[in-house]
Amino acid sequence: MIEIREAGPEDLEAIVALLGQLKEATSLNGPLSSVSVKTTCEQMLRLPDVYRNYLAVEGRRVVGLVSMVLYKTFLHPGGTALINELVVSESARRRGIGRMLVEAGIAAAREQGMDEIEVGTEIDNRVARRFYRSVGFDAEYVLFGLEF
Repeated sequence: MIEIREAGPEDLEAIVALLGQLKEATSLNGPLSSVSVKTTCEQMLRLPDVYRNYLAVEGRRVVGLVSMVLYKTFLHPGGTALINELVVSESARRRGIGRMLVEAGIAAAREQGMDEIEVGTEIDNRVARRFYRSVGFDAEYVLFGLEF
């Protein structure tokens, strides 16, 4: 049975491991530092009105993560939730866990009074694009990025 719950400080090692899998599946360059992930996660956990991190847990094993930022905009006064990272452990894929994590994110965004939820993915990541469409997202915008 899969439980979806908010992440806590005790989950840092599992989050680092999942993000390592996500990095391998994307075209992100540069090393993934366990220390930097832990520092960022600790900062996020101190600001629950801005950041939400939910885990999918099976037994005692963390098998998925969705990480979101909640922010205000002028055109969406209730706010916007943005899914920054979504990853399901390779060994637990194709079981609906990604959908469960996205649904938890949507519920949290609604609970916070957000007007919308958005997600971006790489243009060539057809699997992710197909997945997000299957859980109700539409391609409404083009997201441009400039990495430093």
